Amino acid sequence: MALVFTAAQARASDEFAINTLGLPGLLLMENAGRGVVRVLRRVLQNRGKSVLGCPVAVVCGAGQNAGDGFVIARHLHVMGAQVQVYLALPAHKLAGDAQINFQALQALGGVSLQDLSAVNDAHVWQSHLRDHHVIVDAVFGTGLRADVSGVPALAIAACNASSALRVAVDVPSGIDANTGHVRGVAFEADVTATMAAYKLGLLLHADAPVGDVHVVSLGVPVHAPAQGGPYAHWIDEALCKPLLPQHAQAAHKGSRGHLLLLAGSQGKTGAAALSARAAMRAGAGMATVATTGPAQTALDTKLWEVMSAAYSAADDAEPSSEAAVQTLAQRCKAVALGPGIPTGPQMQTLVRRLCVHMALPMVVDADGLNHLGGQVVALKNAAGPRVLTPHPAEMGRLLGLSTEQVQADRLQAVRKLAALSGAVAVLKGARTLVAQPDGTVFINPAATSALATAGSGDVLTGVIGALLAQGLNATDAAVCGVFVHGQAAQEACTRLELAHLVASDLPDAVARCLHRLR
Repeated sequence: MALVFTAAQARASDEFAINTLGLPGLLLMENAGRGVVRVLRRVLQNRGKSVLGCPVAVVCGAGQNAGDGFVIARHLHVMGAQVQVYLALPAHKLAGDAQINFQALQALGGVSLQDLSAVNDAHVWQSHLRDHHVIVDAVFGTGLRADVSGVPALAIAACNASSALRVAVDVPSGIDANTGHVRGVAFEADVTATMAAYKLGLLLHADAPVGDVHVVSLGVPVHAPAQGGPYAHWIDEALCKPLLPQHAQAAHKGSRGHLLLLAGSQGKTGAAALSARAAMRAGAGMATVATTGPAQTALDTKLWEVMSAAYSAADDAEPSSEAAVQTLAQRCKAVALGPGIPTGPQMQTLVRRLCVHMALPMVVDADGLNHLGGQVVALKNAAGPRVLTPHPAEMGRLLGLSTEQVQADRLQAVRKLAALSGAVAVLKGARTLVAQPDGTVFINPAATSALATAGSGDVLTGVIGALLAQGLNATDAAVCGVFVHGQAAQEACTRLELAHLVASDLPDAVARCLHRLR
């Protein structure tokens, strides 16, 4: 499991190494700088280039990030690079370990050190950076406290105007380490070498200018103090692989779980069919779609391996519908509720009652979420585990926010929904977020427009429902579900040689991804 730190959590981890383990900050700074150099050497080698003789500019501020920059400059000089260091903030502001490394670099000789902190001219900065093949950004890192302005802003803009390989130390200067928002202007990195653990600001926004992110070891275990939470985690294969259900060779359809899908209505049977097929491809042994009478005939023509049942004669719920659904649920292990269901008032009543009173694990999506609306807090009294999977607009309706407000702070939104509902919340989108009620968050790496297609959310509902039916708890089902869903989209694009998918391309790709992971 890969930890993702806020700026404060990163500082707490460093303080543990210094104050508890007794390791000097100078050692951590040395390890940080050397780690960045290793990343840079590897990137250059992959491009058929070498550090030897390479013109490198290291642009520094006046904090700890600058200290890392001075270490980087020293090691690159020893390796034979042509190194020049430019100060974007005055040298007299340097202190502590950063000042020691600055003085060491001065004493070493052979490295050009230029204080350009008073140069308020963009053309001058551009002329100094023009001929370098690599630019290292060591101006702010996680220490940024305000919008970037003045000389540092000019320096960053000049870096961005260069065609050099741009390498950021810890966090690109101008990127808020906690939110990923650009504070005025941001260094546009091709590569970011971040210390000890990922930072939230590097991962929350798929279009953030962070480039390829590499985690640099500081030579000590990554420490996450309990009082520093809640924490975030990066979802990867190492996290998901041991969570996935394993089936013995003697397994049968009953032992692999039966999923009940409350889905579909007139004109929306495709949503139900997509969810059901995805559930079967995700390993459910059986699936039954409970739908309306008017939709059942059309749905039966779309389903081969899946059973169907009607809980209502009309295209809305009826007073007897709850009993019908509860009877169907008696032979099932989990429920997926929402894809394509009716929008009538009786359906709203049914949804709200089932979401609270049904004892089976349940994933709720689409119009199931819209029917819950502001009553989502009632799920704190739910009889079984719940997973909610809104897209940003649905999240806004659940929280009384606009879509724009949700997107402006996705992390806060998903944590708020999980806390309000007591459920596991999934905020869909590029870098889908999964939150537990205690605030723990999991960040999914997938960020592909291939999923920006009607029905892809219905597929995710089926996958999560199938994992619940196979015995995974709510968090593990949501985490594995969003990971496999995202991987499947990328795999399908490659296999089909298509830039854009339709949702029916996804279920088979889900099965292939699960097979590979296992």
